[in-house]
Amino acid sequence: MREQYDVVVIGSGFGGAVTAARLAQAGRSVCILERGRRWDKREFPRSIGQVKNAMWRDNESYGFIEYKVFRRMDVIQGAGVGGGSLHYFNVHLRAPRDILERPEWPARIKRDLMEPYYDLAQDMLDSKPLEPRLPRYPLPKRTEAFAAAAAAAGRTAERVPIAVYTGPPAPNRHSGVLQEPCDYAGDCLLGCRTHSKNTLDLTYLAMAESKYGLEICPLHSADYIEPDSAGYRVHFTRLDPEHPGRGEAGSVVGKQVVVSAGSLGSTEILLRSRDRSKTLPRLPASLGRRFSSNGDMLFSGTLGAERAIEPGEGPSITIGADFSRPGSRHRIYIEDLGFPNPFLWLLEGSLPSVSRSLGLVRAAGSYLGAALGLHHKNHSRIGFESDNLFAGNRTEHFLPYLGMGTDAGDGVLSLDDNGDLDLDWDPASSMEMFLEMEQGFQELSTAGRRRQRSRRGLGPPRAVRRRLRDHPGRALGQPVDDDHRAVRARRAVDDPRPRARRAPRDHPARRGRAARLRRRSGLGLSTSHNPVRVEAVPIDGTTEMLGKQPRSESSRAVRACGSSVGHRATCRG
Repeated sequence: MREQYDVVVIGSGFGGAVTAARLAQAGRSVCILERGRRWDKREFPRSIGQVKNAMWRDNESYGFIEYKVFRRMDVIQGAGVGGGSLHYFNVHLRAPRDILERPEWPARIKRDLMEPYYDLAQDMLDSKPLEPRLPRYPLPKRTEAFAAAAAAAGRTAERVPIAVYTGPPAPNRHSGVLQEPCDYAGDCLLGCRTHSKNTLDLTYLAMAESKYGLEICPLHSADYIEPDSAGYRVHFTRLDPEHPGRGEAGSVVGKQVVVSAGSLGSTEILLRSRDRSKTLPRLPASLGRRFSSNGDMLFSGTLGAERAIEPGEGPSITIGADFSRPGSRHRIYIEDLGFPNPFLWLLEGSLPSVSRSLGLVRAAGSYLGAALGLHHKNHSRIGFESDNLFAGNRTEHFLPYLGMGTDAGDGVLSLDDNGDLDLDWDPASSMEMFLEMEQGFQELSTAGRRRQRSRRGLGPPRAVRRRLRDHPGRALGQPVDDDHRAVRARRAVDDPRPRARRAPRDHPARRGRAARLRRRSGLGLSTSHNPVRVEAVPIDGTTEMLGKQPRSESSRAVRACGSSVGHRATCRG
């Protein structure tokens, strides 16, 4: 690691990876600070014991999945070179046009403006609907069962674009990394052992490292940011690879700094910089407000189908349908959801410590809790109605699904007295949307019973009191105004109107000494879709334009990209 770079990027998920790759491609010197480590495909877990060690636990293990527990919401986020792409479900949907028409978005940011960058992200990640590969790999039974249930409910289901490689073994056309076709193992959540999942470490990051000199520094956890005469200094802890919980302090200077450590991590770094180290005291009061969960709802499905479904077969998500209700202001989108084998083994009662009599959601809680060794003051990760949900049905007859909707986006992130991140979120203002989502679940379950004679469905707003999120976002407060001006921070004349942003940064950085906060991952509002492509697209577009600037025109800036949230450089800062 050098002492100074043109750009220092914090985090290697969708915000950081795309930004870093495109700026390196434009000739800038770029360094990524990533708190997690690199993962070889052979290291991804498959047994229960291996899964436990793949969890990120402070002072215990550097896993690539972190399970954050708050009072009323649980959040899954990534840690590792590639960020959340290591464990996400691969879906790349374009934001509905009407979402971008809502007042939370700047008036200029429309689908037409974003389309070229949607195409660019689609090309880089090779996302497309799953096609059968006969005779060995027909469409998963889960895909066909979902399509049949949605049709019986009067809805149109479509296979969704997913970033999964299905061709013959070949080098990735952008990075040269050898990929094998998807083997339908269903372990997307636990990392892909065939490199068929087009994760960021195989695409943007590998390309930029091998071709454009991008430096990635794993096990470098950013602590806070302060102004420096040459730009901004990022203070970090260099984690000891052999002894989790140990580390040594270091720092690096960037003429520009991009904060893209996830919606939780980015906000935490900025809050620490404002409230603990006091190095960025003029960050706005709106920082941390209007946190959105993207309206996610996990652990739902139809149980007891006579037709075998094999929920662990195939990519984790393959198909979805719009279940929005006519006349409602809420959007509801439901997809199939496959579980990895260790999860299904628990449901089957294969382990002595888990009984067949456990309900489905109780088993899910056990899997995420005791089986993974998670310990937190809020031990009740998921609240249950103990009404014998599993009822003796085998998991091969379970049709699971995931719901997303437009929630209120009114959560507040802050630091508690110990300096730890805390989330204050009241589901009351989003309950109308969740109830409509539950109605969509019930439509699927009812239709599934007609088609599959399923005996009962599981509707989470009653069965699961806690919310589990995999797509959280937006925590800098209010939308940016139409000319894309952003919040000013230290060493600037304060604009009294806080304008934190999640909108695409599609303009060059202006001259000046101000730190400009630019919020990417925290969406202007929930999109009702998997937000990954919505996150990558603005970054690709903005960075393209930023990279075209003459170097002298690049202001010293802090940009908060925040992506809920990734080859060979050796870093010793």
